[in-house]
Amino acid sequence: MAVNPRIAPLIKLVNPQMVKFAKRVPPWATITHVGRVSQRTFTTPVVAFAAREPLDLSVTAAPGLPVETKGTRDILVAIPMPWGQDTDWAQNVLAAGRFDLTRKGVTYSVAEPHVVDADEAARVGVKAAAATRLLGVGTFMVGTLRKTTLPDL
Repeated sequence: MAVNPRIAPLIKLVNPQMVKFAKRVPPWATITHVGRVSQRTFTTPVVAFAAREPLDLSVTAAPGLPVETKGTRDILVAIPMPWGQDTDWAQNVLAAGRFDLTRKGVTYSVAEPHVVDADEAARVGVKAAAATRLLGVGTFMVGTLRKTTLPDL
């Protein structure tokens, strides 16, 4: 879904104000990404939800044997994309293959970003996927979190 042309100027006006508190007030967060063309650094407020990488139950060797899984499961971040994947921030993130996410004063590096539909987001454990679907959000940006800074004291 494209951004309504009547709303776009309002979003551009409000976003700088949102950045001030979004990085500290969940479920808000900010993403920092580099422009594809300008190579400038941008900070964009978003809503973000955490999920765990799903267990792969298909790796069982035979019935009755233990299920082999990774020792640890990655933490994923899922960002609803109400305006779809054609937004500048989404295109920048997909082109770079990474971005930084700040939430509650902690910055994480996010690797392997990709776009999934709401059903896939629900499958990886995003509990808000059903609620956002009711609001008309059909796509999510999903990536793997890596902690990069300590929280502010």
